[in-house]
Amino acid sequence: MSNLLGIDMIGIDLRNSTSNSAQENVILRMDKKYPISDYFPYLIVSDNIRSLDSKTDLFQIDPFQGKDTIKHKAKKGLGIEISIAPARKLDAPLVARWLKELKSIYIFCQSYDCQFILSSGATSINEMISARSFESILNIVGIAPGTYWRKISEWIYAKTKARWQYVKS
Repeated sequence: MSNLLGIDMIGIDLRNSTSNSAQENVILRMDKKYPISDYFPYLIVSDNIRSLDSKTDLFQIDPFQGKDTIKHKAKKGLGIEISIAPARKLDAPLVARWLKELKSIYIFCQSYDCQFILSSGATSINEMISARSFESILNIVGIAPGTYWRKISEWIYAKTKARWQYVKS
């Protein structure tokens, strides 16, 4: 079903499974706007630099590509997402380099007023990362976990609120 709708992840609130009303606790990740986005908050996600435009909310980047990939196309408020999953397969020297690049991208996000987003990259529950491990990575890179969670919450709220104002009116 997610492939039909162009969504890379889908979640359902089981408490209201028979309700067709808008669910504000589910945020869809889509490659472009689809009709289902009238019922749910959504983010337009891309991992292709050629498709990065003003409609893109979230850009997925490989830290080894570096910030030079998006330097000329980054706009204020763009979310830049880095996944932890590929780093799990790296040897120690490459993990150190990955962390260095992660910090560099974080500094880039601060200077370009973009939202830095670190995700587990999990595709199943078995690939999830514990909160303690996740926050340890943030600390190693020099990011205060409390500040990180506050900023990402504010960013998501701002992105979805703007769309809901449009849809609800």
